[in-house]
Amino acid sequence: MQLMFKKPLILPAALVITGALIGMLFSGILIYEHNGAKTQIGSAVCDVNQASSCEKAKDSAVGKIFGLPLALYGYAFYGTMAALALFLLLALNDIVLSLLFWGAISALLFDAFLLLYSLVVLQGICRLCAITYIATVILAVGAYLFNRDGAKMIKAETISISAKAVLGLVFAATIGSGLFFHTASLQAQSTPVAGATEQEQKLREQLNNEFYKQWKAGEIVKLDKPRSGSKGAANPVLTIMEFADPLCPHCKDMGVVLNEFVKKHGDKVRVIFRHYPLDIQCNDAMKRAFHVGACDLARAMECGEAQGKFWPMHDAIFSQQELFFRNPVSERAIESLAAGAGLNTAAMGACFKSQATMAKVKADIAAGNKIKITGTPTTIINDRRLPGVPLEFVPGILEKILLEESRR
Repeated sequence: MQLMFKKPLILPAALVITGALIGMLFSGILIYEHNGAKTQIGSAVCDVNQASSCEKAKDSAVGKIFGLPLALYGYAFYGTMAALALFLLLALNDIVLSLLFWGAISALLFDAFLLLYSLVVLQGICRLCAITYIATVILAVGAYLFNRDGAKMIKAETISISAKAVLGLVFAATIGSGLFFHTASLQAQSTPVAGATEQEQKLREQLNNEFYKQWKAGEIVKLDKPRSGSKGAANPVLTIMEFADPLCPHCKDMGVVLNEFVKKHGDKVRVIFRHYPLDIQCNDAMKRAFHVGACDLARAMECGEAQGKFWPMHDAIFSQQELFFRNPVSERAIESLAAGAGLNTAAMGACFKSQATMAKVKADIAAGNKIKITGTPTTIINDRRLPGVPLEFVPGILEKILLEESRR
């Protein structure tokens, strides 16, 4: 079967296919990241700082459609566009040409909506998503050239078997590989560390030792240790102080890890929560609006403390974090969370408006600024800052630090 390409359309096809391949690559990475299976590229692009909005995009209202990651639909779209471009190189057809052109235009409009949603609602940009937007622009330029030049060349002709075969094969490969990535990423995410090979376990131990050395060599940061917003041992071997923002997805994940750790070692570990909302309303270190409403949520936690229910209020707020990605933080929403956490809502209202409550939040922020916090979560263990490491390594590092500190 000989393939006869239409030479004037090679450049438009190259642009479409290049954009499609870039889009498929980064959509595939996004599928893995969405399902919790970390990739090197994903970590390098999205984990540049802990205020990255890649996690927020994943957990947002548009992160899934019909229970499947939005990236999976993107992967299928880019593969389909590549298939249409290859088909048109072999056999020009007005219907296929229109599908390519209007598909690209629709994708551009949808990406513009996603970009606007990220900036206005999520107040940040998912870097991986932004790369797919660029891929769509490249693809759309190619589709425009295809439509401009190809329309002049269309003539009645029989569609060859080779053109149909290419379209079918590329489309089938796209759907098959997309579902494979989705399934593989779910399996990778759910595979326990206990199932790691001996070599992988040794590598983890080496990394834990290296991170322990970095922590031990770190600068001593002396801060007061408030008794409020804390749980665990009265005379701990490890005191873990976490500066966190209630609208920070990484803080939510770190909170889960620390909660499990203190449950396991409650007689040796104490966890202290310190407020560091990335909200210009109460944090003078912020130069622009970012996590709008985080200061109000921090105040709500302090009002929980006033009623002896700091952690129920803390857990209620973090459990509903996705709600605040879609809707503004409001007193009504906070009151609803407080009622669910068992607080007296009348007393909560008076506490929430008290200047003393805001002063407690600002005291934590001042402590964070004193040690030059640049992002959340920032974790201090026995007066030393935990180095920035992927979340999956944190439990092992904590165990290593506890083991070594227990020997002292």
